[in-house]
Amino acid sequence: MSSLNPASKALVRNYDHPVAVTGGAGFLGREVVRQLQAAGCRDIRIIDLVPFTGAEATGVRAFQVDLRDGELGEAMAGVKTVLHLAACQYHTPLARTTYELPFYEVNVGGTERVLDAAERAGAERLVFVSTNMVYGLPQARPLTEAHPCVPFGPYGGSKLQAEQLLERAHGRKLETAVVRPGLIVGPGRIGVIARIFDWVLKGSPIWLIGGGSNRYEMMASEDVASLVLTVGRAQGHGVYNCAAKSVVPMREWIEAVIDKAHSRSRVVGIPAGPLKLAFRMLEQVRLSPLRKDQYLIADIDYYMDAALAQRELGWTPVWGAKEAILATFRWYLTEQNNPRYAELIAELQPFAAAQAQVSNHGGTSAAQPPAVAEPRARDRN
Repeated sequence: MSSLNPASKALVRNYDHPVAVTGGAGFLGREVVRQLQAAGCRDIRIIDLVPFTGAEATGVRAFQVDLRDGELGEAMAGVKTVLHLAACQYHTPLARTTYELPFYEVNVGGTERVLDAAERAGAERLVFVSTNMVYGLPQARPLTEAHPCVPFGPYGGSKLQAEQLLERAHGRKLETAVVRPGLIVGPGRIGVIARIFDWVLKGSPIWLIGGGSNRYEMMASEDVASLVLTVGRAQGHGVYNCAAKSVVPMREWIEAVIDKAHSRSRVVGIPAGPLKLAFRMLEQVRLSPLRKDQYLIADIDYYMDAALAQRELGWTPVWGAKEAILATFRWYLTEQNNPRYAELIAELQPFAAAQAQVSNHGGTSAAQPPAVAEPRARDRN
């Protein structure tokens, strides 16, 4: 969870009223719900395409709705704040391939329907979780909110259109605001991070485009959720980057996982130029495993500046990228239900304890995750 500076810009709202969380059954959504409960919210409406298994919790109601065409009136009735997390992403299981995913139908059309339902329900504020992919290729680093938005893929493009929709709607019947996170990690995270964990546990080589010297930002779900809740308490329209406390080269956090796992894995770099050319050619016939807005940034520095959120809202992140990855690794190990990992899980227990501490303070804890020692020396390619 982030720490909060009491001398910051006034946060005029508390969560003493009904709050709707779209995408609340996802791994970020569950963290948002936990923090809402810790903040004292007693009426939380989960709106998601998939079931929310924690609906038996006091004050939580789940509504299984497809934002593209589902009925939102009942879920939104009496809601004062809407936290809009639901999105179509590259790992969303809505199609057989990424080339068929309904990015614009969900991220733009779905956002328009959420906005309409929120306005009809008399909501006062809507916070939209966007993405750093709206920036496109970085012209300067770190990326600030003033950086030009030139997305070059369907995910970033659809998110930017949704942002523009909400900017136009601000002040019409409610207030709107935007949070732009990068790649979020935490309990429940799947996709490429889980594949890397699997390779480490098997002792397989970890193949990286380039070699891993680039800093690609990853941030803890606890920090992202706390910024979302903080922006929800503020007033006026604003766009805020969410950044990690610290960002390290890709190779460094992967080697930290290898070290903790006592694995034989090694990081192996693949020349970026030829591989990107191959991806580009395969993408033209819809066969590339990665899309343009994934492979083009795979070997470059891509990280953000969150000074605006600190200056205007008093928000600062607590988790560094490496610590957040190791906490996620521990969760991944517990999900394997393998007694062989019991000792390793115990070694990583400090990260789970830190997660529990910061997740239960509703956005106000200044608890710090444990420090990570440098990995043991190893041969580099």
